[in-house]
Amino acid sequence: MELHQLRYFVAVAETGGFVRAAKRCHVAQPSLSQQIRKLEDELGMPLFDRVPSGAVLTEAGRALLPRARRILYEVRDVSSELRRDLDAGRGPLSVGAIPTMAPYLLPPVLSRFVRANPDCELTVREDLTERLIEAVVEHELDLAIMSTPVEHPALSVEVIGRESLIAVAPKDYPWPAKPSLDDLRDQPTVVLHEIHCLGKQVEDFCSANSVTRRIVCRSTQLPTVLALVGLGLGLSIVPEMAARTDRTKSRTYREIAGEQPEREISVVRRTDRSVSMLAGRFVEEICQRLTESGAAV
Repeated sequence: MELHQLRYFVAVAETGGFVRAAKRCHVAQPSLSQQIRKLEDELGMPLFDRVPSGAVLTEAGRALLPRARRILYEVRDVSSELRRDLDAGRGPLSVGAIPTMAPYLLPPVLSRFVRANPDCELTVREDLTERLIEAVVEHELDLAIMSTPVEHPALSVEVIGRESLIAVAPKDYPWPAKPSLDDLRDQPTVVLHEIHCLGKQVEDFCSANSVTRRIVCRSTQLPTVLALVGLGLGLSIVPEMAARTDRTKSRTYREIAGEQPEREISVVRRTDRSVSMLAGRFVEEICQRLTESGAAV
């Protein structure tokens, strides 16, 4: 039994004839009649008496009519309820972000997203790039926010922002308004471990520009790097978003003169999955935040 057969059956019952029902359903009359016969064959009983004036419901037809109407109504109701749920932001969404972005980028984004979509079943995961990639590939996450490069045949990468990497030093550190690479060479430095893509990006930038560093501490946490800089242990290079959210008085931040190091901010998804309405709204909030901070592409 198929839905279109029930629609044709109800149309014949309500119009009293196959020709009129075919016009209502916008199908050819022979096609409609054939589908009614298939329905009768499946049920094993006639639904209409064919009379000169049209078609009259049999006993079986009269019994089926309220059931058919109820089924068609419920199908239409499912469609409308589904649309209402989607418009209201109901449903699950799982997102991820790397640790050098999550604390600085996500709080204002999540605040606005949750207020706008209070019925969303939101899950947030902060993890290293490799683990987030695996989670997206394995359908554990709908999307992840991270930095490039990201290379995997099952993933699509959309660059939505770029931000500068800037120098940070203890308060009252004697350096110019815009330090050059020479000002950074051979200085005591606190670095982020290269298990983070940011640590690798900074290392590659320094190597490419022959910036030797006297590493006094290597940390796996960016907040720890900033804390140690504030204590006077050394300099570092950190994302601009970390500087924007720094409310302490123990550090000063400077843009680097000459070639400005930067990183890309990207949304990573599976290529074979459609973008849900909730995922689209979440990415819109991310892009809005990047626009406000001047980091949107």
